[in-house]
Amino acid sequence: MKKYMTTILVLLVTIVLVACQSSKPSNEFTIATWAAGTELAEFNEIVNEVNEAADGKYVIKTLSIPSDYYIKLSTQIAGRKAPEFFWLTQELIAKYADLGAIADITEYLSSSENLTQDDYYDGVIKSASFNNKYYGLPWIANPFIVYYNKTMFDALGVDAPTATDDWTWSEFIDISRQLAGKTYRDKSVYATVIEGNPNIETFIWSGGGDILAADGKTVILDSDATKQGVGNLVTLFRENLIPRYNTISYARNVYFERQEVAMYMGGIQDDFERKIALMDEADQFELGYAPIPADPNGQSNPFDWTASTVMSSSVKDKDLAYEALEALTLAFFTWKIAPPIKGTVDDILIIAPEKAAALDTIQHALNHARSANYTEVWTEVSDLYLWRGLYLPILQNPEVDYVDLIDKAASGMRSKIGD
Repeated sequence: MKKYMTTILVLLVTIVLVACQSSKPSNEFTIATWAAGTELAEFNEIVNEVNEAADGKYVIKTLSIPSDYYIKLSTQIAGRKAPEFFWLTQELIAKYADLGAIADITEYLSSSENLTQDDYYDGVIKSASFNNKYYGLPWIANPFIVYYNKTMFDALGVDAPTATDDWTWSEFIDISRQLAGKTYRDKSVYATVIEGNPNIETFIWSGGGDILAADGKTVILDSDATKQGVGNLVTLFRENLIPRYNTISYARNVYFERQEVAMYMGGIQDDFERKIALMDEADQFELGYAPIPADPNGQSNPFDWTASTVMSSSVKDKDLAYEALEALTLAFFTWKIAPPIKGTVDDILIIAPEKAAALDTIQHALNHARSANYTEVWTEVSDLYLWRGLYLPILQNPEVDYVDLIDKAASGMRSKIGD
């Protein structure tokens, strides 16, 4: 009996010790991030600064998940061990909100004296919303712009777009025709390169079309405007203005760096300025910037990659947690380009001074930046119908009946979203 009671006592002590070890102070919050290496070091520096300013009121700790981020995060959520804060890219907000995994922060955001939805660019804050509620604080904006080789344009006698020119997609294609096939630096060049990036939204929006209506439910992919927009992509391929998908032998940005294409559609964070400065003097070229061309309605629609920090719905002290979340978000605005709030574009000169010549174009892009209208099943329909059912078949065979592909993709999306 004594031995039995001793065993029970040991078990009880062990349980208590494990419980004590697994518990943590109510003012301690963990943030999960995919940052690693130098980026993680910079991230931790910001976290430390926020903790110092909090002076013990709360403490934020870092959980770095540099690989299989979403798989591991989902496992933690399913096991009721979710970190208090974690990063989500815009297309996943609806899914996690629908699952009840992240907290509705609408009331906090609307009543804050430091950061409200009105401070954000409209297209950016919309990426953190679902069913007219807000579920995250965006901390970065990375909309697409057009980089171009001004030295090449000048040498080939082609007029370049301006930094804030609302040029149209028809003009983009016309300029592409003037560039493609010309000889520059003893080799034939293309207008640009496309291999799945920029994403299909860029071309759908180029005709004034869209994938889903604003409600995130109604499929409008098969509109005439969408077909016109996807037709712009097909024209670039069919007229050999861009290299064929199956001939691309290295990363698409390398084509631009090697001066084999005249233009490149990339995010404002792309660091061509640094790369050009490191080239041999004979290989350096003048970099130009222009907005994503406008649709038939005169609207530029640069796709904006953005990410938000969200709060787990399991957080107990949400008032204190939101205070920490807000402080961390405000600190992030001095880290990456571009800060996603209005009136801060000049801060880029401090964060990335090499982008000085691009400021006007960056401001234009931020003013017009947007994401798609997302649904909670976006990842599934995007992969199955937009990528495999539409974009990839066009990349592999530009002669395909793309109108038929659009119609089938739209039908499939309606079936899936209606499930």
